[in-house]
Order: sequence, then structure tokens, then C-alpha cells
Amino acid sequence: MTLSTIFFLIFIGIISGVVNSIIGMASLISYPALISVGIPPVLANASNTVALISSGISSTLSSLRELKDHWKQAIPVILLNGIGGLIGSILLLHSSNAAFSKIIPFLIFFAACSILIPTKHKNESEEKKNLFWEYVLLGLVGIYVGYFGAGAGVIMIAVLSRIMNSSYNVYNATRNVATLASNLMASIVFILVANLYWKEIVILAIGLFIGGFIGPIIVRYIPTKIMKNGVGIFAILLSIYLFIKAFF
Repeated sequence: MTLSTIFFLIFIGIISGVVNSIIGMASLISYPALISVGIPPVLANASNTVALISSGISSTLSSLRELKDHWKQAIPVILLNGIGGLIGSILLLHSSNAAFSKIIPFLIFFAACSILIPTKHKNESEEKKNLFWEYVLLGLVGIYVGYFGAGAGVIMIAVLSRIMNSSYNVYNATRNVATLASNLMASIVFILVANLYWKEIVILAIGLFIGGFIGPIIVRYIPTKIMKNGVGIFAILLSIYLFIKAFF
């Protein structure tokens, strides 16, 4: 591995780590980077998931202040994502990433709308019914994180913004630790059965750890409304880009 490749992966890791801990879009940056250095797609996907553990650890450590009084809400989300990540990793090893390419633009678009449209007050019965389906969706998002994960952060933020009556930095912190659980479970499977590219993983992970720690600090000083609107608008643009890429 050349020195330029090492610096390239560290730089990509830092950028990806920051993005991952703010909005959860790291795979859109780090996955193509691993492809560009010669790793085959499925193994690049698996290697990327393992590397992302470092970003998850640092962003969780950096988010402990936000998580302090919200572990009761966070634990079910963490468990659902952990189980989902395990299932998603098994699916990845028996399929290709193309399966999701035509579905994800629509999921991200609807997630963006969910973020941008204000939550309407519902009665207790409606809230319980919606809560059930929102937790089901979180489990499905966990599966997608273990399978590929690009854009999963936006979908999870959209659901958590409906479940948690908190500021953006709180449910973003919950998303960070939940994604860590999903990636960790998926990584266990990949480590056991896949031929991973460990040199690239370690180098990318160094950058991801640095970036993952920085992201929550940035979020802490940006008002919730600005973050939500920014994420929503970005998600709409991302859904359009992925739609064009998938269908044209």
C-alpha cells in the first residue's frame, strides 16, 4: 500500500466519521473510497462496516452528555438495530447490493418528508399504534445498516424524531449508538466468514474515529430546527441523486 493511499483513506475516514456522526451517511463516502483502492464490492461493503465501528465508538463517547437521561428510550432502539444488523449481514453475504438500489431513493425521500413535516398531536391510542410501527421500521433499518446502510441514518433520524420528544442532538446521539450496535453485530459475522481487507480497515478506522468524535460536538452547537431542516433538504437531494443513479 502506497503512502498516498494511506493518507487518502485517513482523510476519507475523517470526513466520513464527521458525516456519520451528524447524519449517518458515511457509507456514501467511505464505501466508494474502498472500491477505488481495489477492493471488490461485497468485501468493500463488509470491510467498510467493520471500519465504521471506530466511528460508532468515538461518536458514542462524544455523545454521552446527550444520552445521559435517555437510555430508557435508547435501549429498545439499540437492541432492534443490533438484531437487524445481524440479519442484514447474513443477507449481504448471500446477495448483492443491487437489490436495494431501486428502493432506497423512495425510502430516503419519504424519510425527508417525515423530518420536514411537523408532527401532529395524536390521541393516546393513535400514538401507541404508530409507536409499534415505528419500532418495526427501526428494526428494518437495522437490517439495512447490516446489509449496506447508505442513507439509513436519515431514515432512522426521521423515525426517532417521531418517537423521541427531544432535540436533534439527543436522537442523533441515540442513532449513533444504535448504528454502532448494528455495525458491531454485522461485523462479527463478517469477521468470522469473510476475507476482509484488514490493512485498509485499520487505516480507514483511524480517520473514522477522529471524525466520529468531532461530529457530535458540532451538532451540540447547532439549533435543532436548523439541523432538522438541513438534514431534510439534504435527504431530498440525496433521494433525487440515488433515483437518477438507479433508473437512468
